[in-house]
Amino acid sequence: MKNALLIVLFAAMGAGSALAQREPGAMYLAQAPSANLKTGKGTGLIQQIDRDKGAVTIKHGPLQGLDMPAMTMSFPVKDKAMLLKLQPLQKVEFELTYDGRNYTITKIK
Repeated sequence: MKNALLIVLFAAMGAGSALAQREPGAMYLAQAPSANLKTGKGTGLIQQIDRDKGAVTIKHGPLQGLDMPAMTMSFPVKDKAMLLKLQPLQKVEFELTYDGRNYTITKIK
């Protein structure tokens, strides 16, 4: 039991000295997804609109700024009101953001 306690103590001390070797004042916390926010633009054809969920499915070409190839994908919109004037098979231009986890359409016309 005493040996196990010593091992844990030395392991903790080693971890502490490893942390102390980092740059003074530097932050090493995991960054929130919004810290890596990317934006992109694209054009496409609306396939489906889900006004209840606030999402639109678009068959789009490559998205500039996001390195995404052409595909069909459903995207949530920033504001459900953006969907009111949209119709299936309508050609649209849109802008979206990617926060490291989720894509969100911020503009669509």
